[in-house]
Amino acid sequence: MATALNDLTPSTTLRLPRAADRLSLTRIELFYDLPDTDRQMLEHRLPIVRWQRGSDTPEALLRPDHLYVIRSGHVAEFDTTDSGHEVMTSILDEGCVYSTLGSTHTPSITALKDAAISPLSGQTLEALISRYPKLGRNLAHVLSQRVAALSTTTALISEMRVEDRLRARVYQLGDRFGIANAQGIEVRLDLTHAQWASLVGASREAVTTGLAKLRANGQITMDGRIITIPWHAVPPVAPARAA
Repeated sequence: MATALNDLTPSTTLRLPRAADRLSLTRIELFYDLPDTDRQMLEHRLPIVRWQRGSDTPEALLRPDHLYVIRSGHVAEFDTTDSGHEVMTSILDEGCVYSTLGSTHTPSITALKDAAISPLSGQTLEALISRYPKLGRNLAHVLSQRVAALSTTTALISEMRVEDRLRARVYQLGDRFGIANAQGIEVRLDLTHAQWASLVGASREAVTTGLAKLRANGQITMDGRIITIPWHAVPPVAPARAA
């Protein structure tokens, strides 16, 4: 284990984690079924990069041959179409990962909410997988889930009408991030109309019109940037987690 952790000593841009501001490794799928003693050692040794919403992406979060584990906050990942438009492909929350392992390009990411992220170098990851093969299986499962989510997103943004894309995206985010209350499923991601436009591959003006149509049809309600899917409009396959 010592060899695997040699490159986890924080630099000036990294800070050791505080228990109060990051998700415990016991709740992160990547580390499921590792021995408790070693997982506790990792808990104290994994560096954390802190990233404030609205600030530039820290260089430590864009290094090649790394796996990055979201410990707190929300991070948006983008891709660029052939025509040059930037589309928000994923919103990653606590426990999710993104990767530069074997990548030919640096990911485009933005902090939607103050975030804390643990980088794992490819060398460290190899050493950990060698010691704990289960971690390799966990990683394959986590990345398979990402591929499935991206496939769903591709299908959603292929809808012809902007309001259909918006409705599908709202339901998708409600399924992932929604909180149940008396009115329906509340999505508190604090996204601007420009960010919704990036999520559905449309102009901000088209998004404003599309959201107005969904509200008029009773498919969503809005209070500032908080969107609620009323219970009568919630798809049967979209479970919510209780508040």
